[in-house]
Amino acid sequence: MNAAPKPRRRTQAERSEAMRARLAAAAFETAASGGIGALRMRSVAEAAGVSQGALLHHFPDKNALVLAAIEEALTLARNDSSSGLQSEAADARCVLLAMLAEFRAFFFSDRFWVAIAITMEAAKDPDFNPAVRATVANLRKPVYAAWQDRLIEAGWDRASAARTVRSGASLVSGAAIRRFWAEQDDIAAQVEADWLEDRLRALEPSRAEPPMNVPVSD
Repeated sequence: MNAAPKPRRRTQAERSEAMRARLAAAAFETAASGGIGALRMRSVAEAAGVSQGALLHHFPDKNALVLAAIEEALTLARNDSSSGLQSEAADARCVLLAMLAEFRAFFFSDRFWVAIAITMEAAKDPDFNPAVRATVANLRKPVYAAWQDRLIEAGWDRASAARTVRSGASLVSGAAIRRFWAEQDDIAAQVEADWLEDRLRALEPSRAEPPMNVPVSD
């Protein structure tokens, strides 16, 4: 009987990448469970089960670790959004409902709160802020661009699709923030229903208008 083949040993680069991913996940989980103030080098090393020296080898300072945490949060959110985007439904209402559901899954999650907390903190540091803004843009803009394309496929023109994505994201993120000082009520549901009907009514005029070149919604 032939012996089973030995498993392939991972290369140094593969082991390094796996450790970096492990540390980034630990950074996100630390911030998600304890808030941005808990995101310290020692805490993340302990959460990952490694020494601080191992952590510093991959993330030499606090800013590098913070970027890893926000990148992890937004990468997880981007990966989750793929299920809604891959839906074959072409009906305009179904596409809008799928988009709102994906926005809720993000804006009502720890991923959003870790990202927004880091972004707000970074805004106080003019040297670090551009790196955080670039990370957020690189990971969120493709999601909004993909929804914009889905709306175009469903009948909106490019300009109207961009406005629909932007207003939908604003609507859901606002509702997510509001829940910290107000209970969910019937008005919130009606506001969303009104928005949905408004964007569906925008379909016919948009089909009559010439296409416009507009930037991707962010």
